[in-house]
Amino acid sequence: MSGKCIKPCFVIILFLFIACSPGNQQPLKGKWLLAGKIAGNSPTSYWFQKNGNVVAPWEERLSELRSSGKYIFIDETHIKIIMNEGPYKGITFFFEIAKLDREELILRGSIQDIPMKRAE
Repeated sequence: MSGKCIKPCFVIILFLFIACSPGNQQPLKGKWLLAGKIAGNSPTSYWFQKNGNVVAPWEERLSELRSSGKYIFIDETHIKIIMNEGPYKGITFFFEIAKLDREELILRGSIQDIPMKRAE
């Protein structure tokens, strides 16, 4: 391989990496609080951190329970949350990001939509 290709090849690989990275990942980061009623026992908030970690606390009978794990983007509009600590340890959630802007997030699950509002 000649030295002439190294720089252009690097630029092309860098461009492909940037072009394929999920666009929703940046606005998703932060703390989101439940913004409406939902059926079943679900976290009252999700804290998406920039390093791919997620914390999911919820209140139950005046106490707080907390699970944590990792989140990854499957594609532009779908995420996978893998819980590895807490009461939901070993459970994987799949959500479609039905809506995401600066103030509102709607996670669409197989059973219902989970409306959330930004806390921070």
